Amino acid sequence: WGTNLVHGRILHGFQFRHPVLRHLPTTYYGEQTGVGLTLTHFREGQPKRVGAVGLGVGTVASYGKAGDYFRFYEINPTVLEIANNDFSFLENSKAQTELVLGDARISMERESSQQFDVLVLDAFSGDSIPTHLLTKEAFDVYLRHMKPDGVIAVHVSNKHVNLEPVVRRLGAELQLQCSIVSSPDRLPQCMEAHWILMTKADEFLASDTIRENSRRLETTSEFPLWTDQFNNIVQLLRIY
Repeated sequence: WGTNLVHGRILHGFQFRHPVLRHLPTTYYGEQTGVGLTLTHFREGQPKRVGAVGLGVGTVASYGKAGDYFRFYEINPTVLEIANNDFSFLENSKAQTELVLGDARISMERESSQQFDVLVLDAFSGDSIPTHLLTKEAFDVYLRHMKPDGVIAVHVSNKHVNLEPVVRRLGAELQLQCSIVSSPDRLPQCMEAHWILMTKADEFLASDTIRENSRRLETTSEFPLWTDQFNNIVQLLRIY
């Protein structure tokens, strides 16, 4: 049927075994998710440079087309080994892929601008949130690596923590427009997923495809801005 990567209670990736289905994006990365819509329709038909913070099993690479460049940042060498040895999303991607091992923010701080069209932030689905990747200083680093009209896709699906207020506050601080795409689990092995799309250029969020599948988020200055000196995960915990 398929291969899973599970850590604790969190499913981090799934791939069908059948040769006809192996290329299909699954779990939180299906075609109707925010990241799926972005990687399919942003600069459609043009080569893209894509950065991804968090590798998982490499599912995002399934969206790569000839001429694209996908650069993955992954802190855990075991995850990298699993993605290469037990899954084939990276191997079968039509894009050129490159893997950077180490803390994504530190790696990006050291690099010259990568001029990404899309940056995928996908390190927040577990119960241990790397808060240093969601601060104003971190986003300053990300924006240095973006093209002026590029899109940052933030995966905010999380059973324990509501990250939406943090992202909306960052949007206000950095003058980024925000829309949230909440996709149900319609397709086999696709999970309910929530992605916030952030950009300085409004055209993509206003396009028919995104507008019909998303909800605009009002950015806010009322929520405390997360910085390297201040962040409080406790106030975001979901109470059941």
